[in-house]
Amino acid sequence: MAKKLVSVWLSLAILLSSTITIYAEDEVQGQFLNRNIDINGNRIANYYLEYPLFTYDGTTYFPLTQEMGELLGFDVEMDWESRTLKILKKEPVRTVLAEEVLKSNLENPKAIVLNDVSVLMMAEKERKLKLPVKLQGVSMSAEYLDIASQLKRIREQAGLIKIPELAVEPMDLNDKPVLQVDDVIYLPIRKLTGNSCFGWDVYYDNYSGIYISTENGVPAYSYFDKAESDYNKGLANYIMSRNKNITPGGALMLVFLFKHEADVYDVDELLLIAMAQRESTFRADAIGGRGPVGLMQIMPKTAQRYGISRDELFDPHVNIEFGARYISSHLDQYNDETLALCAYNQGGGAVSRGTYNTRYARNITGTQETLKNYLIKNGYGLGE
Repeated sequence: MAKKLVSVWLSLAILLSSTITIYAEDEVQGQFLNRNIDINGNRIANYYLEYPLFTYDGTTYFPLTQEMGELLGFDVEMDWESRTLKILKKEPVRTVLAEEVLKSNLENPKAIVLNDVSVLMMAEKERKLKLPVKLQGVSMSAEYLDIASQLKRIREQAGLIKIPELAVEPMDLNDKPVLQVDDVIYLPIRKLTGNSCFGWDVYYDNYSGIYISTENGVPAYSYFDKAESDYNKGLANYIMSRNKNITPGGALMLVFLFKHEADVYDVDELLLIAMAQRESTFRADAIGGRGPVGLMQIMPKTAQRYGISRDELFDPHVNIEFGARYISSHLDQYNDETLALCAYNQGGGAVSRGTYNTRYARNITGTQETLKNYLIKNGYGLGE
């Protein structure tokens, strides 16, 4: 009965009505979490989420969407009249996304701060129905009842009779606000960890991502992917070893951009990194003698055909994204890495006429091998 009553007022989505007057709120800038998300040992790419996780003021925020509720295990209800948000812990119903398609392309979201919002965390707890029972004021033990044998079996099999109750705790929001992006509310994930009735555990590693455990007694660190963390760290250190002007944070940013576009366009991130090294030595402001621009030395006229301006090519993300798209299209066309690299460097016409040379392709292949050797020799591994 208690579960039925709970399900009446809880829904799987936050219902926001356009007729409700929203208080005047402050707008803040979030930063896309360009890292992997691991939920109970299952990897989720943040850019496959329609409303991705992001960081604000040094804290990771997660969306209260139905999709995330199914992965992490919660239901939500927002009462805008009282400005009270209720979040109920439940069991996750899925371990992977329904579909893996690019839904958010690393954009930094703008959010508004929801003032004067109260958050109630709720989780079911259990209590025992004590025996003996009383009937009409007469105390008698179960063996004297007609249902004695049934109750005895229940006791033997379960040891107790479970009746759901709700543990209700207010969330302390003194230091971190509730945020909203479009019609989706975001909460600081750390607020549901520790001794709260949710009891989640979170571990963050700068080189691999955020690990979340919603299972009681299972630390998030137990899901930590050390091999990937070491591999990403090695890639960042390699980039810095080739360009002394790049900071650790800048190098790691490039690593995740290369890996993101490699995943989206189904190419090897080591190929993209080798190309960027040979083309620009990882300089986002590089300008070639014939006019190519940026990390991957993209010709502005070529990019213009895809609606990308010359100025946009100085953005590392835009440049790497276009370079990955361009080499991917050549790989699909020629089904040969050497020919694809020749077309990237000398144009498809040279490949069609047979007037190309393979020096550029050999240089890229050699750089890839140098990168792999660096990773292995220095103990970073290849992420496996």
